[in-house]
Amino acid sequence: MQTVRRFAFLALTCSVIGLSHSSSASADSANPQRSLMQVVSFGDSLSDVGTYAYARQFGGGAYTTNPGAISVQVIAEHYGSGLTPALTGGFGQPSVVHPEGLGYAQGGARVAGPPNPGDATGDTGELQTPLTSQVAAYLQSHTRFTGKQLVLMQGGANDVQDAYGAWAGMVANGGEPAASLQAVLPSLRQAAQQFAELVHNVQQHGATHIVVQNVPDISKAPIANLLDQQLPGSSKVLRRLARVFNTALDDALPSSSAVLRIDAFTFIDEVSENYRQLGFRFDGSIGTNVACAPANLPPAFQADDTSALFCSRSTYVSPHADNLYMFADAYHPTTHLQKLIADYVVVQIDTWLHE
Repeated sequence: MQTVRRFAFLALTCSVIGLSHSSSASADSANPQRSLMQVVSFGDSLSDVGTYAYARQFGGGAYTTNPGAISVQVIAEHYGSGLTPALTGGFGQPSVVHPEGLGYAQGGARVAGPPNPGDATGDTGELQTPLTSQVAAYLQSHTRFTGKQLVLMQGGANDVQDAYGAWAGMVANGGEPAASLQAVLPSLRQAAQQFAELVHNVQQHGATHIVVQNVPDISKAPIANLLDQQLPGSSKVLRRLARVFNTALDDALPSSSAVLRIDAFTFIDEVSENYRQLGFRFDGSIGTNVACAPANLPPAFQADDTSALFCSRSTYVSPHADNLYMFADAYHPTTHLQKLIADYVVVQIDTWLHE
């Protein structure tokens, strides 16, 4: 806990004195101690660098307060690497493979499960290619990883949300809440096991620097408050589900110097506890505490009009919403929070690389 708090306030210090990684790129480039590495990324919307190019015409493109960078882009820049999507498509657009792109993460992705049938898939909406298929696509194109690559892996949040949906459905049909919760845990633990196996697979294919980020505490995001209003106790269940996934993942991950574990769950808890000291005016404790107003989307995609994917300066609820709010929408970090996450991760990676 003290370690996380130290990193959180290190990030605060960087923000206050203006030493974000984006503003200090030239200084980094002149630093001979900085490790230059090619960055490869797998994950879900928290790491998606632009799969759904359709959103660009609305000023969006990433799940944040666009045009701000997301954490994996800031991390990649720190190590002298760009990060662009390996594939673009979805929302009625043809899928296009970009061989030079190493950002494989896709919004809506599960660890191994197929796209959720409740979402718009196929030729509309999100593609939601699971992490297992993302890694398979990389290996098909590149065969192996190298020792000069930094492989960023995060996932599980959509699996947690699926488990929550299953629990809520059982309760709505008269199920006892505690028993219903126990019923959904095995599939969640299986997803965590599959994530750990995927990390092992990446290592077996040559990766020597793998950064694994666990599921953030979703109960700190605005969605938890919104769900509590519909079904009391939802926020506690979301927190429990994320903890169960993270514990199962931690237990199953290979014990190896090639794997660095990032505790996003505890970090988000610490930031939420100290949000005013970290420069925010609004945390995620209220469902309406979001930086982005709904976008004006065509009827076919109006279900996504509150998604940060379509957030732009024109939809900010105030001119500096990207810095004042923790969350862009009910789930996703703003530019300010993305930078703090990146700072937190980079400090740990730098220490790890020089051990």
